Amino acid sequence: MFSKFYFLFLCAIIYCSLAFAQVQASNFLYRCNDKLINVIMEDLFTPPVASRIHVYPNIAAYQVLCKANNKLKSLDGQLKDLEKLPDPAFAVDFSLAACIAFTTVAKKMVYSEYMLTDFENAEYKQWLSTHNNDTVLLKHSTDYGILVAQKIIAWFKKDNYDYTRTLSRYVLADSAGAWQPTGPDYANAVEPNWPLIRSLVFDSTNNIKCLPNFAYSESKKSAYYKNARALYKQSKVLDTLKKSIAAFWDCNPNITKSGGHFTYFVHKISPAGHWVGIAGQAVNALKLDEYKTAEVYTMLTLGIFEGIQKCWTSKYQNNSLRPETYINRVISPTWKSFIETPPFPEYPSGHSVISGVAAAVLTRMIPQPYQFTDSTEMYINLPPRHFKSFTEAAAEASISRFFGGIHYMPALNNGLLFGNEIGKFISTKIKCRK
Repeated sequence: MFSKFYFLFLCAIIYCSLAFAQVQASNFLYRCNDKLINVIMEDLFTPPVASRIHVYPNIAAYQVLCKANNKLKSLDGQLKDLEKLPDPAFAVDFSLAACIAFTTVAKKMVYSEYMLTDFENAEYKQWLSTHNNDTVLLKHSTDYGILVAQKIIAWFKKDNYDYTRTLSRYVLADSAGAWQPTGPDYANAVEPNWPLIRSLVFDSTNNIKCLPNFAYSESKKSAYYKNARALYKQSKVLDTLKKSIAAFWDCNPNITKSGGHFTYFVHKISPAGHWVGIAGQAVNALKLDEYKTAEVYTMLTLGIFEGIQKCWTSKYQNNSLRPETYINRVISPTWKSFIETPPFPEYPSGHSVISGVAAAVLTRMIPQPYQFTDSTEMYINLPPRHFKSFTEAAAEASISRFFGGIHYMPALNNGLLFGNEIGKFISTKIKCRK
């Protein structure tokens, strides 16, 4: 009796250990992306740069996992200039190799490399504890992950990012409706040359464009004035709920605060990081395996990257001034937006475009129907918010910019539609399954 009990107890321990190892393996991409969100916050990257940092490490991890699962379709031949990757020379743990490919690529794109190195060391320790200290397999897996990362690094270095770092600062236009810097920093325009960054999906034959903005006018009978007046009136009756929505989706990575005789910056999540966080909550809640998780993160970050590229092109083509500038000029010289106005043109809303992309991609990638409680902003003591769908969350993210006083309704409605079209196009064009 005792021996039978002992045998069953031992089997239970082995089963739990194997289950734990499987959970650890399936969650590694969640841990990688969660850590990268924190690194991006620490380094204060702008929304466009953050979108770039999110996408390439996820592509690296996905490409490794394609070698482990022949049902996954490689992205070479689908993404611009991406070449086929070599097979491993030895037996490897593809989960570990994918993790190392992710972090190795990410470390080449951030400043706080030490945070990712510490993360890697913790992953090594955890992996060894569940793989009988197999240092040979560890080395082969790590070497392959680094090899893949080197290929991805060489690829992303050809995307014009380094070239855009050498270009001159943005020169303000003289026209009345052109964008002007706003307080408190009166910073120069963010990433005016981002349209030069290589798209991974779009080319000159793609005709997805944002609807045109309404014409600038200071006439009280004009659409421009009426939209500004609507925003101004809304700001005067902003209730607690609307303020909480504006704060929840603020996602400005570089908020300036003043305290007495000193000024400091608040490190906050980017719009891309917020949606990557939402995706992470979904893959965890649904216990998706590592392959499906890789698809979700890769398609989402690819969509956001492409959405930002399209959005920033439209922003600098329209070159629209912010509500704060217009309202101070025409309606009230002392008016301030509820949330800090970011330093780039108003139309279309970047958060609306990104959220439209994310909702379209995640609705297709995550089993539906799916309700969720978004706890992404709890790190700054903002309570979770519940949504019946990704579409509902995207709509709230968009309208939050009106409540915050930094966008007019056309920039939100047209931006959300624009992003949704981009997300649907990418979800159709890029195939993750054979």
